[in-house]
Amino acid sequence: MVSLDERGRILIPKDIRSRPKAKLFNIELLEDDSIILRPVVNDVMKLAGKFKGLLKCRTIEELKERREEYVKERRGL
Repeated sequence: MVSLDERGRILIPKDIRSRPKAKLFNIELLEDDSIILRPVVNDVMKLAGKFKGLLKCRTIEELKERREEYVKERRGL
């Protein structure tokens, strides 16, 4: 069992929060007010170390667009 603090934060026990290998999560509120956290582990996040400035992308398409912009900026185009 966990509770909200005065700022609305929930402390997730270490044994639970250390299991997912992600630091970014999507949150979903269900009709019955249940909350689901789903780790974001996709191709974009796997490339995070190589393309640090592109972490805001959530799809491969967004990543490709941002990569093109990044390359143009670096080349001064």
